[in-house]
Amino acid sequence: MTGLAGTARAFATFSIVPYLGILFCPAAVVLGAVGIVRSRRSSQVSDSTRSYYVSTIIGLGVLGIQIWFWWILYHVPTWVSDFK
Repeated sequence: MTGLAGTARAFATFSIVPYLGILFCPAAVVLGAVGIVRSRRSSQVSDSTRSYYVSTIIGLGVLGIQIWFWWILYHVPTWVSDFK
């Protein structure tokens, strides 16, 4: 696995951390996309290509979940005040 594929996979892994992971999601998506473009331009098919796709998909999925978590965190005080 190349350095770019390893870095994209690391960012995708770190993006799973609740709330703090939102900082790593964009990097996982960007590095995965850069890797996909590079792998399409080269004639060699390597194991890194799969890692790029997985990192991009995980980054996008976790980004959606992280945004949902932040939305909940923002709205919880309003919900609590409605019950009082």
